[in-house]
This record gives sequence, structure tokens and C-alpha cells, in this order.
Amino acid sequence: NVGPRCGWEPYTSKVAAKERLEYECGKPLQFAIELKSTGKVIGSIEVMEPKRDCTTTDNAKELGCLLNENYWGKGVMTEALTSIVKYCFDDLRVEEVVAGYFEPNVGSGRVQEKAGLVPFGRIENYITWYLTGELCDCILNRIGREEYLENPLYRNLEINVREGRGR
Repeated sequence: NVGPRCGWEPYTSKVAAKERLEYECGKPLQFAIELKSTGKVIGSIEVMEPKRDCTTTDNAKELGCLLNENYWGKGVMTEALTSIVKYCFDDLRVEEVVAGYFEPNVGSGRVQEKAGLVPFGRIENYITWYLTGELCDCILNRIGREEYLENPLYRNLEINVREGRGR
């Protein structure tokens, strides 16, 4: 249920899943989302260079995220995404953070909204939605530095973002 909402088919073997995991862990700004209580990895957020016409400035980062479906709807991704947005502005000193979601994935759009990102664009017929075989649009959301600084959500937010190589 996670992969199709991110635009890729579910894995058919453990070998394929392991290869993808190793590839993803090798990316420079790929962050694991861990349960505080156990340290179990339940998802990830990648900070990357924006694709296509997904930004309004040259000093921007794009976020891509995924989360184990057992943790959907529990605020985990909102907390993680908010922390990474703060990290992008405060540590990476970007001027804009963008993220997109495939139109049928309304949950992802809601998480981005809770983190202060607002709609600013749409790429029509961006991908074939794996679950239906239909073309769907990509909805683009953003938050700029000014909006970030004015958003009360970020004023007293303390984050725990650790950089390092995967285990």
C-alpha cells in the first residue's frame, strides 16, 4: 500500500526490496523515521534537488516521504515532515521547501498542509496511478522562508534530526 502511493509497484521479492533499500540508504540526505520508543525504522524522508518546474527559486529543496501503513493517521509523518522542513530552513538555509503528491493520495496532501505547505501548482497527467491504471496529476505544495518564519507551528519547535550513515 505504500509503494503504489509513491508511484512504484510493490516489491515481488525480498531481494528487490533489499536492493531498493540499499539504494535509498546511499542517498546523501535520506532520513529514517524512527519510533521514539524502540528506534524501529518505520519510514523515511528524502531531501533532494527539485525536479522539473517544482519551485519558484534556485535555493530550494524538495521533500519526498513514505511511512509504514501501520502508522498512518497517527501524526508520525506530520511530526517528521515538520522537523525536516525546519531542518531545511535553519540548517540548509534554503529559501523554499516544496513537496508534491499524486492527486489520489489525499493523506499525503493533508500531511503537507499540516506542515504549513500550501498548493502552488499542478503537473497534469504526471504518472499512471498504480492502483487504478489511470493517469493522475501531481499537486505541488510549497512553503517559503517568509511563510516559515511567520508560521507559529515552527516558533518553538525543537527537533531531533541526526545526520549519519545508515546502519
